[in-house]
Amino acid sequence: MRRERQAAIFIAGLLAIVAAYWLVMRFVQNPEVSSLPYYTFRTLLRITLTLGISIVWGVPFGILASTNKTASMILVPFIDLLQSVPILGYFPVIILFFVSLFHGSEIGIELSAILLLFTSMAWAIFFGVVGAVKGIPVNIIEAAQGFGVTGINYIRHVLLPAIGPSLISGATLAWCDGWFFMIAAEYVVYLGATYSVPGLGSYLAKAAYVYNDLNLSLILLVLITAIVLYINFLTWHPLMERVATGTYKPVVRVGLSGLGKLGIIGPRWLRIGDRFHRPKSIILASKWLKKYTRLEKAIALAMSLGGVFAMIYFALGQIPSPEAFREAFSDPELLNLPIYIVLTMGRLAIAYTISLGIALGMGVLAAEHKRFAAVFYPIYDIGQAVPILALFPIFFVYFSRIFGGRIGLEMTAILVLVLDMIWYMFLNVVGAVKSIPGEIKEVGRLLGFKGIGRIVHMVIPAILPAIVTGSILSWGTGWNTIIFAEYMPYGMDMFGGLPLELPGLGSYLDKTGYLPPPKGNPIRLFFLLGIVASIVLSMEGLVWRRLLKRFEKYRVEV
Repeated sequence: MRRERQAAIFIAGLLAIVAAYWLVMRFVQNPEVSSLPYYTFRTLLRITLTLGISIVWGVPFGILASTNKTASMILVPFIDLLQSVPILGYFPVIILFFVSLFHGSEIGIELSAILLLFTSMAWAIFFGVVGAVKGIPVNIIEAAQGFGVTGINYIRHVLLPAIGPSLISGATLAWCDGWFFMIAAEYVVYLGATYSVPGLGSYLAKAAYVYNDLNLSLILLVLITAIVLYINFLTWHPLMERVATGTYKPVVRVGLSGLGKLGIIGPRWLRIGDRFHRPKSIILASKWLKKYTRLEKAIALAMSLGGVFAMIYFALGQIPSPEAFREAFSDPELLNLPIYIVLTMGRLAIAYTISLGIALGMGVLAAEHKRFAAVFYPIYDIGQAVPILALFPIFFVYFSRIFGGRIGLEMTAILVLVLDMIWYMFLNVVGAVKSIPGEIKEVGRLLGFKGIGRIVHMVIPAILPAIVTGSILSWGTGWNTIIFAEYMPYGMDMFGGLPLELPGLGSYLDKTGYLPPPKGNPIRLFFLLGIVASIVLSMEGLVWRRLLKRFEKYRVEV
């Protein structure tokens, strides 16, 4: 019965998407609309190919890092450090490399897009495999040793079954991130020239920035959302169901619907063996807050500096001289860096505050009231399937028409940040509220806790750790979004031929990476990336680690 239902949904969904494509190609007037199926194929091929590359890389290196002490000492802290650098921050270096190597041809832009997607996908798979292998019970390892299971047989019969659930979970997160960065990878303005590859992301960007067609942009956004939901239903949801059983230990089932997000399909806390287990977001946060030894930190830092100097050497064509460093730091705008940091942090803080307020309200309502949850969860699930960065051109065109370019860009940046941050907060809040044991709820009723008093004295203390972990993830994803949102080099003919920008660290980083010299400078770009990474790591150590340790006493487990 279940298979027949799935088959019916598969056929109905496919027919609906085909009909939608036919209607768009039949009635929408645009010179490129006839290429819509081809653009869809290219985007799907690009993301799928990159996911395959990420798995091929992530599985062996993850196994190596989790089974070899030396490899673990080198790879894990180094890759963890790379995660602290926003992906869109170093994308200009990737563009520079492939544009120079292939002289601006489409294959160079294609490879740069794939590499950007790879860096957004591979980390989730790598750390998922590392965590799974390290989590294999000792008795399983001892039993394998006792039966002489070594080498390929150990990998086949012990390691691969153990990493299955985490591999699927990491792959779903990687798939999400691929759609999240789709538009940024497929359509780029670099050194005053526009580079793009055929795809849904580039077509949506051109619909907004080149054709100034808001209706077409909205249609494309709806089509992308429908495709994501349809593919998730056919692939990731069944895979997550299948790998949720037959493992060495209980695993978290992460429902996927959104892009770079964790969706909600059913309860977020999977009850197996009468125990509740933390959602993936908390697992990721715990990994981010891991302490490394001084040697591990030194190795990661040395490898990072080596990579930076190698890329600077490629960009300059020579070893940077003292004069090159003086030129890099002679930009007068560099004096405004402290102000830019404050402005960018202010935008992130405003969006975070709004996201936290909405997530707390909606999360508590969804967890406490079944009727509200029945209505809100489907809306939430569909909303998460929308690529956040794909919303940017639509919001910007709309707001700029009403409020002008500068105010429109500021409003767009805040709104997109809120939509990007809120899902992590909401997921953690709902999971934490649902995990409050019935005994504690009963005690609260006996003590007369109702309404606001119940929320203040029972709910809020119980979800404080979840708020912190959601905050870590929200701020992490917010950095990529703010770098994308503070600088608008597209559609410059609408604003007097000049790019729009919001004063901030993100826009200054974009100008340093994408504009020609003297404003563009690779040495200054890596300096600014170091500033961003330092802020991220400082907040982790000075804010999140301390808050998580302080609020750990409030965690409720059963």
